[in-house]
Amino acid sequence: MDVRRAVIMRQVSIETVRAYLPSNYTARQDEAGVTLIEGTDDAGWTLDGYVIPRLASGMIFATEVTT
Repeated sequence: MDVRRAVIMRQVSIETVRAYLPSNYTARQDEAGVTLIEGTDDAGWTLDGYVIPRLASGMIFATEVTT
């Protein structure tokens, strides 16, 4: 499984972000307050099909990071 990543550019509480995530995704903040999300898709809990839309339902907008 490939690790997928997303970023939230505005400052938001890390506890708030974590409340929106399924157990296969985690969140952390860097020193600039940028929130980084990463995990692997599993059983329908996908980054683009669940995590990003779920965050958006709370007005938290994330963008997938591809390398």
